[in-house]
Amino acid sequence: MAKENDTSHPGILRHPIKSLRSCSLGVITSSHLEWKDHVALIVDLSITGVGIEASEKISPGFVWFKERVGGYKYGVLRWCKPSGDRYRAGINFVTLSRDEEIYVQEQVRQLKPHTPLRDPLQIIAAMIESLKKSRGEPAVSPAFGD
Repeated sequence: MAKENDTSHPGILRHPIKSLRSCSLGVITSSHLEWKDHVALIVDLSITGVGIEASEKISPGFVWFKERVGGYKYGVLRWCKPSGDRYRAGINFVTLSRDEEIYVQEQVRQLKPHTPLRDPLQIIAAMIESLKKSRGEPAVSPAFGD
């Protein structure tokens, strides 16, 4: 049975996952602009995002799913809070243009786990533009490779 999402997305229905599956994801943290790998359980799914549970707290940031989730490869982890002995988090899906996707992939290839990004402003610009597009706001494409 679907349930209405939390107050951050009123009217969006979340569909609980009957057969929990794990997903591997990398997160470029917003606070330290570092790459960190995580494994989480997918708990629920909606047209705008996915709810996950993990054994450790995951910092908000840009998410790269190792395998597509709900047809998406990228997202933005908005929140993470304790839930019993685990952590529950919410990820909004993001769509990137082919150029933005290639740029992010190149940046991630150059990263080692837990090291700062070489050019975080370009990745943040791509995330912001993608979120504007998903909300129907006019988007100005960031200049990649400047």
